[in-house]
Amino acid sequence: MAGGSFDLIVVGGGVFGLSTALEAGRRRRRTLVVDRHVAPNPMAASYGPSRKIRSTYLDPHYTRLALEAMAGWRRIEAETGKELYVAAGNLNVSDGPADAHLDTLEVNARRGGAKVRWLDADGLRREFPQFRRGHRALLEEEAGFLRATDCVTALRGLAEKHGVRFATGHDAAVARNGSCVEVRTDIATFHAPQVVVAAGGWSKRLFPELGRALWQCQQGIMYLEGVPAAFCRPAFVPYSGADTGFYGFPAEPGRVGLKLARHLVTDAIDDPDFDRRTTPSGFVEAAGEFARSWFGLDPGDYRATYESCMYNLSTSNDFLLDFHPGMPGVFLATAGSGHGFKFGSLLGQIILDRLDGIQSNRWSPQFSYDSFVTASSRPRLL
Repeated sequence: MAGGSFDLIVVGGGVFGLSTALEAGRRRRRTLVVDRHVAPNPMAASYGPSRKIRSTYLDPHYTRLALEAMAGWRRIEAETGKELYVAAGNLNVSDGPADAHLDTLEVNARRGGAKVRWLDADGLRREFPQFRRGHRALLEEEAGFLRATDCVTALRGLAEKHGVRFATGHDAAVARNGSCVEVRTDIATFHAPQVVVAAGGWSKRLFPELGRALWQCQQGIMYLEGVPAAFCRPAFVPYSGADTGFYGFPAEPGRVGLKLARHLVTDAIDDPDFDRRTTPSGFVEAAGEFARSWFGLDPGDYRATYESCMYNLSTSNDFLLDFHPGMPGVFLATAGSGHGFKFGSLLGQIILDRLDGIQSNRWSPQFSYDSFVTASSRPRLL
C-alpha cells in the first residue's frame, strides 16, 4: 500500500487487534491493520491449535465477560460456518479433599449463570478415572477450547468482509503529527485520528515506558501422539490441575496430540522473537513427571514434541485497555496475560466503546493505564 488516511489504524494482527478491527468495520469506520508479520502469525500469542475458554475465575468481572464471549464466539461461528468453539467441558481438579480456590470459582461461575457441578473422589473416578491423583473437581460443562489459529483466520476474514484493509510484513512506528496519529512503515506512512496499538509482546518496542509493568515470559508445551482413547475426545476433557499450574486438552487423532502446558510465571525474556522450538528450563522434566503421576503416561512411550508460546503479562494480570496518557489519539490494547484469547469475540466491542465514548459495564478501572503502571513488580496469574 502507498499510504493514506483512515478513520482508525490498528497496529497488531493478533486476537486483540483483529477483534478491534472487526468491530470497527462493523461500525463502518475505514480501518487499516498494520502488522510486522502475516496474520495469523506463528510467532504471536494468538497462534496454535487450542486456547482454553472458561468462566471459572476468581474475579467475577472476568467471569461475566467470559460468558458473554462464549456467546460471541457462537455468533462468529454462525457467520463463518466454521467450528471454532469446542464445548468439551473444563475440569478444575484438586488433589486434596478441600480447596478454597475451587470454592470461589464455583461461587463466581454460578452467580454469572455458568453450568458447573462438583465431582467428589468417587464421582471423579467414575467419570474421569484418568486423573489418578484427583480427589475433587469442578466441571464447567459449557467450557472447552477455541481452535486458536482458526479463530484468528475467521476474525480476519470477517474484518475483510466489513472493508478492513491490511498492510502486513513491515515494522511500524507510531507518532503524533499535528492533529492526527501517524503510523510509519519502511514503505508507507498512514494517518488516522485514532490508532489502537495491539502489538502483544512487541508493544514495549513501540512504547518503552510500558516495560515498567509489561512482562514477557516463555511457556512450555508438550504434545503426546498415539495416547490411548481414554485421553482423546470425547472421553477426555480440557483440564486445569489446581496448585500444579499444569493444564491441557484432549488428543484429536489425526489432528493434534494430547496437549499439556503450564500456566506459570517464568523468568522475563528480553526478546519476544525467541525460538518457539525451545522450552523453559525444567519444563520437559516437570511435564513428564506430571503426566506420569497424574495420568500414568510416560512421554517416552509416545511421540512427544515440545514447543513454547509467549505470555505477555501485566503485573496485575489484568488487560491494559486504555488511552495512552501522553499521546492523544493512541489507545493501548495489550497484556493478554495468558488468559486473554477467550475474550476475542468481545474485546473489539469493549475497545470501540471506549474510543467512541460509550459507557459500558464491560470496561473496568482494572483495565486502566493507572492500574497497569501501579501494580506489583512481578506478575501474578488468575
